[in-house]
Amino acid sequence: MKTFHEVVGIDETSTVNRPVFIKKLESGVGGEANRDGTTFIDDDVPKHLRQKVVNHEDVHHDQMIQGRLGYTHDHVYWKENTKAPLKVFARENMQDGNPEFTWEKEAYEQEDEKAKQNEQRKQN
Repeated sequence: MKTFHEVVGIDETSTVNRPVFIKKLESGVGGEANRDGTTFIDDDVPKHLRQKVVNHEDVHHDQMIQGRLGYTHDHVYWKENTKAPLKVFARENMQDGNPEFTWEKEAYEQEDEKAKQNEQRKQN
């Protein structure tokens, strides 16, 4: 018998508000937080590392909900905080996931805290 996740086509790391889909992403990209609340994980990411990718992308989801992070195909829009000026970065000159970018550094730093929150959510 198929699991619920298999029937609806989402990964088992999904939550009610943040469905996770496994698909082929651009080279070098492990995960992608989408504006619609979904998360994509590259199909090359080993199953035992998927939750770590989800934790990282969940931080980006939170940044987007706070109005601090946004993106298009061509640009990334970032605000250090909600009162800071908006900075625009051209994506053609950047590598996604680079921890030198402030929004990525924040996501890497908060992965462990997000893991604890996600674990508590699953237990309730």
